[in-house]
Amino acid sequence: MRIYFLTALLAISPLVLAEENTAPANETPFTTVGEKIAIDNKTQDTTKTPDNEIPIAVTEALKKFAKTDISKIKLSSTPIPNLYEAMIGSEVVYLSGDGNYLIMGEIRDLSTGKNITDGKLAKLRLEAINSLNVRDMVVFAPENGTKHVVHVYTDVNCPYCSKLHLEVPALNKAGIEVRYLAFPRAGIGSDTYNKMVSVWCTKDKQQAMTDAKANIEIEKAECNNPVADQYNLGQSIGISGTPALILSDGELIPGFLPAVRLINYIEQKNSSISAK
Repeated sequence: MRIYFLTALLAISPLVLAEENTAPANETPFTTVGEKIAIDNKTQDTTKTPDNEIPIAVTEALKKFAKTDISKIKLSSTPIPNLYEAMIGSEVVYLSGDGNYLIMGEIRDLSTGKNITDGKLAKLRLEAINSLNVRDMVVFAPENGTKHVVHVYTDVNCPYCSKLHLEVPALNKAGIEVRYLAFPRAGIGSDTYNKMVSVWCTKDKQQAMTDAKANIEIEKAECNNPVADQYNLGQSIGISGTPALILSDGELIPGFLPAVRLINYIEQKNSSISAK
């Protein structure tokens, strides 16, 4: 459920124009999140809200939209006046200060090209990935030392996952370690799920992963495994398809990407970070 930036920009423009309105003399001050103050929305001025305060109209709108405990929603201001950001689980939405408009999409800084929305989601993904134990992943590591790590949510019955797996030797040669996480798209209990459980429960997980993706039958196996947990975690951070690549800074690259392009992108990205 993504709306491109242009749509979001067009939706925002009326909010910016609304800032020219003059507030009524009996203006009611805004309150921070958690306080309960009755406000008449007709006389409310949202243009003078301090950066560290959220208009009560925003929290009231979220209660109706999110249908969840407001204390679990992370609220903050944005670089755009009178526009506020709400992180609901793995989803980021934006609301106008008067609580009348909700925007689903991305905000991009045109002066730098930076995707502000994805920056917030990247931190969420990174925290989730860092909470996992590497021993619960199927790892393909370079022989001559790891320079970069890419986590890949995969499905053994996904054609593009199999295509990406053929690129792993080239990635390893470039010093990129591939760490597979389970994401059976058909869901828990499906044939794909059971097949991936067998991969994770086999002694030689790397060979089992390679065989499964080559459509070679592997021996059924069961054990205490992380497949369901990894699948559920993937859903919680917005993974909806495979392959889904998560870079070391939390950036998500959905879909297949040839090794050459992925290697160049990672190296260029790290070079620009080092240069700062």
